[in-house]
Amino acid sequence: MNAPAGALRQVTTLLGGTGLAQVIALAASPLLARLFAPEHFGSFALFASVVALMSTAATGRYELAVILPARDDEAWRVARLALAITLSVGALAAVLVAVAGESLAARAGDAGLAPWLWLLPVAIVLTAVTNTLTVWANRRQAYRRIAVNRVAQSAVAASTSIALGTAGTGSPGLIVGSVIGQAVAAATLLGDRRVPDLREAAPLRELAARYRDFPRVNLPHALLDAAQASVVLALIGAVHGAAVLGAYAFALRVARAPLAMVGASVGQVFQQRAARLVEEKGDVAGLAKRTTARLVAIGVPFALVLLAAPELFAWIFGVQWRSAGEIARVLLPWMLLSFATSPLSQLPLIAGRQRTAFAFGVAYQLAMLLPFVVGPWLGWAALPTFATQSAAASLVLVVYGAWLHRLARSVG
Repeated sequence: MNAPAGALRQVTTLLGGTGLAQVIALAASPLLARLFAPEHFGSFALFASVVALMSTAATGRYELAVILPARDDEAWRVARLALAITLSVGALAAVLVAVAGESLAARAGDAGLAPWLWLLPVAIVLTAVTNTLTVWANRRQAYRRIAVNRVAQSAVAASTSIALGTAGTGSPGLIVGSVIGQAVAAATLLGDRRVPDLREAAPLRELAARYRDFPRVNLPHALLDAAQASVVLALIGAVHGAAVLGAYAFALRVARAPLAMVGASVGQVFQQRAARLVEEKGDVAGLAKRTTARLVAIGVPFALVLLAAPELFAWIFGVQWRSAGEIARVLLPWMLLSFATSPLSQLPLIAGRQRTAFAFGVAYQLAMLLPFVVGPWLGWAALPTFATQSAAASLVLVVYGAWLHRLARSVG
């Protein structure tokens, strides 16, 4: 079987699982929208953003290097390095909750969250473990296992949140549902016990040094991404209130999350194949073009539907969520361009061009953040601020996407 056909089958396997996971999540959304208020989604979004920020640091980004070694024994040793760092960061998060948990809950606008913040270190460790084992499964081309992982996580998180929402738990219901879903996701990946013999692998210290650019260069880039998301959420809540924050979080949950997960599935296959093609001096540019073409084919119908987002959100989720649909529509250009470029963003890691990618990352973070700093000073309402953010970030992504394709041509 030729490489494009093999890649298509791998993408199809992942997209099948991803699609089913998203169908479950979207089917649950109308119920969740009626069981939880916008303020609850806002509090959950802040919790999730902290988890994303700390789980990014939890592996030192060494999990991304698991795909690179030529031998499986060395790749598994790199995975063990990432998991060891994860446990240390999880312990640090537990100390943070013990010292400042009540203060963090108060700043999130929901003092009742304080006892539930003990789930924060658990969520961080589970997320980092899942991320690391997903890259290992990707390396082994265990795409069916990854697909099952996503379906299980989505189904368990949705059903648990609905059950807790019915009981009237408020924000903790969304948090607990998410953490239990993460636990199931990690468990499905831990079921793969095919661990290679490590006796001939390079020493851990040598591997840590060999891939030191991941913590030194990629980690600051990734932390900027995660920190930007947390800061944007905090600014929206502080300037425009909890209801607008909840509408923004819900818009991303319904509109962007399905695209992001599909993009991640395509990106995992792209990462595995691009790593091999770079090593073999193969047609990386052709792979990049085919990947982008598939993403455009998926994104265009999605965009056409989302043009009617305000009406669709009001009809499906209730009139109180029309504002979330308005936000989703103005963010559409950014969401589509992010979807089209995110899978190819693995290429700088493979090609050793992380420093240039970091420069693009800084420009992107400024485009995402500055509208929320300048907007209140100029007296902008929420929707013009979101529209400005979408336009500025889209411009950066267009330039970034062009650079990624040039990079693909240069390394093939």
